[in-house]
This record gives sequence, structure tokens and C-alpha cells, in this order.
Amino acid sequence: MRTWRSAALPLLFFPALLAAQAPGAVDTRVFYYPKPLARTPWQPPMKPVTRLAEVKARHHAEPAWREPVIQDENSRAFLVQEPPGTTHARKLYPDSPAWWAVLEGRIRFEVEKPDRTFDVFEATKGSYVFVPERMLHAFAVVGELPAITFEVTLASATPVYPDKPASAPGVEYIPVRLSTGPNPLDVPDPNGRPWPIHFNVNDLATQNAAKKSWTQEAIRKNRARGNLICGQAGSDQPVGPNNRGHFHSDFAEFWVVMLGELRWTFEGDEAGSIVASQGDIVYAPPKTWHAPQFWGKTGLNCRLTSSTYPSANHFYDPPR
Repeated sequence: MRTWRSAALPLLFFPALLAAQAPGAVDTRVFYYPKPLARTPWQPPMKPVTRLAEVKARHHAEPAWREPVIQDENSRAFLVQEPPGTTHARKLYPDSPAWWAVLEGRIRFEVEKPDRTFDVFEATKGSYVFVPERMLHAFAVVGELPAITFEVTLASATPVYPDKPASAPGVEYIPVRLSTGPNPLDVPDPNGRPWPIHFNVNDLATQNAAKKSWTQEAIRKNRARGNLICGQAGSDQPVGPNNRGHFHSDFAEFWVVMLGELRWTFEGDEAGSIVASQGDIVYAPPKTWHAPQFWGKTGLNCRLTSSTYPSANHFYDPPR
């Protein structure tokens, strides 16, 4: 009997040890990271902030334009304007998710479902649309005004088409077979629900009107991670010597402002902080401390975050 009890006691305590080291929990121990003394540079076309108003001004005489915003080892992103009537034929990305933030206009999307039928919906200003890898999708600009989107894929995403496109210079469209439909090794929702493929920040703001701050998970897929994070000015910790925010070791993080204004402080340099407004895109290179704050003094402020790791690690200052 004594032998049974002595063996069982460690088992009784083992779940508690597991809980103390649950995935996502910040370890209380202090580690040492080899952070370069020089700040990580922003490589073109990336910069700390891309302002939608400035991009629109550069292309004011053009009915359609496509401007690169991000091209790093993980992600590729563009600001895109397309006139009414623009259509994009069905395609899929074999190994890359794709997502859009609709900044202006109206777009009709068709996104394949697991049963191979299509979910058809209209995305408007404030909408987020997500398409997993291997899933067919198409979209068209509807209404009377141009649509502007922030469009993101992995850095080397290559589309595949069910119908052979017209010939293009330097490209031969060859017939192939591949795996399609839901990725069987995708990251599951911990609550057993499907990940959202479409929501609108304005609808969520109405649903969460009684809260000072709130979060809507947007993406947690293979090589894609993001949240919609919203709050009122002053509802987060002030930036200062004891709060430089966090940084990521080996990948960048970027955001699109969906509502209001937010302020970003990099490397604790509060004097050099930038304020970004609705439609602006902010980018933090790897190894760069960053601390976003809700900044618009009236109304709700929302940022849509994006990175390329489903469970991205965060580095914080130790307690002081």
C-alpha cells in the first residue's frame, strides 16, 4: 500500500505542474537574448508607417493601382485600388493563406467551404476576409465607387487556377494535380469552432459597445496569426522605461488601423512615437521593441495585427 501511495503522489501533482507551464504562459524565469545594439532597419518597401492618404495622393489620377507595402522573408502585402466591375477569377493558393482588409468600397467574395460549395458575401469598409490555403476563392468590386484593400499573402505565394488563364509573358500554364480542400494538419480552434472568414469591425463594435476594450481573434492558421484588438484611449498601460511593450525574435509584426487612431512607440523611444489613423499600416521589424496604444480621444480605436506564426512568442522586459 505504501508503494502505491508513493508512486501516486507525483501523479497527483503532475497536472498542477503542467498547468503552471501551460502553452502561451510567460515563464517567470529570466533568460538572456542576443539583441543587436543597432536597431533593426526598415528595409524598402517597408517603413514604420504607410499612410493611406499619401498613397492615394500619389495615385490620384489612376483608376486602378497596386502599391507594395511589405516584402520580407515571411509576408507580401499591397495596398490596391480597383474600379467597379473589376473581377478576379477563381483561384487557390496551394500553401499560403490570403487575407484582405477592406478600407473603402464594396467587394463581393466567393470562398470555398469544406463541402466544396461557396460562401458568398459582400465585404465593405471595415471588413476582414480570410481564405485558407487550398481553398478556391474569387471576388469582384461592386457598387459605383472604387474599392481599396490591404491584401496579404505569404512572401512566395503562387496562385493555381481551375480554368486556364490567358497566356502571360514568361509563364506557361501547365496542367497539374494537387491536394485541395481543408488542410488536414491545420491549426484547430481550441473551442472546436471554425475560424472566421469574414467579419466587420463596425458590427463587432456594436456588439461590444459596453466594453472598454476587447479582442476578436482573426487568424490562427498555418503560417498566419492575427487579432483585432480594440479599446478606448487610456485603457492600456502607458509607455515608459518600465513598458517597452514586446518584440519578436525572428519575424516582423504589422498592423492595419481599422478604426480611430493608435500610437506606436519603437525601442522605448517615446519622443519618436508615430500616430497612425484609419487605413494606415504600421510595421515592426524582428528584434524591435514595439508598444501600441489606443490613441484616438473619442470613440473606439482598433488595430488588426498580423504575423506568420500561429503561436508567436513574445519577449518582454523582466520585472523591475
